[in-house]
Amino acid sequence: MLARYVFLLLTVLLYSAAKAETSNVLFSAIQREGDDVRLHVRYPEGFTNRLDLYACTNLTSEYWALVSQDTITAGDNAVSWLDSGAGQFPARFYCVGDAGVDADSDGLPDARESLVYRTNPALPDTDFDGIPDGAEIARGTDPLSGGNGAIFLYANSDIGNDDYDGLAGTVGAGHGPKLTISATVLASYSGDTLQLQGGAIFVEPMLSLGGKSVVLCPKGEVTLRP
Repeated sequence: MLARYVFLLLTVLLYSAAKAETSNVLFSAIQREGDDVRLHVRYPEGFTNRLDLYACTNLTSEYWALVSQDTITAGDNAVSWLDSGAGQFPARFYCVGDAGVDADSDGLPDARESLVYRTNPALPDTDFDGIPDGAEIARGTDPLSGGNGAIFLYANSDIGNDDYDGLAGTVGAGHGPKLTISATVLASYSGDTLQLQGGAIFVEPMLSLGGKSVVLCPKGEVTLRP
């Protein structure tokens, strides 16, 4: 089994790579390109999971930054990545994680849980609020708060699309409203408020809430019809 993390220390004057004892994934080369640094990550033949790259400037910090995610490794045994502006730091530390390892199936790779979000990679819902850690990150709520993670989700019968995430009432910045109530309910958790907008009629016979306790909140000229 491959180790989840491999660490690398980079300074302006000196760099060196160290491989974890049980790992077959390692940083094989570092190249300075002006103020940038190019990293080369190698892994064995047949290793086809996705890789995440992390960086920090102080190993006493609890948090790492996810600087490159979901790098596909299929069909090759090396990945090259450029860290723009890395040369400006007096010290830079790197770590690579297997983005395909998610022990608790909460939608967050174990390395991201341990290094970035500080959630428990063995618990799908670290704060026990009924919303999986991965869903909380996607929704913009705190997976460590232990409080109410309820949010507003949006549906719009005029401009909505069920492929949107429902996290915004308008389309932009990668977000947008759902088209149907049923798709919005599917993306919701108990406690959420579903804000319904648009001039068209929402017609959803046999609408099922799936046991969820949510609030339907029509706004403006909205008509609900079974």
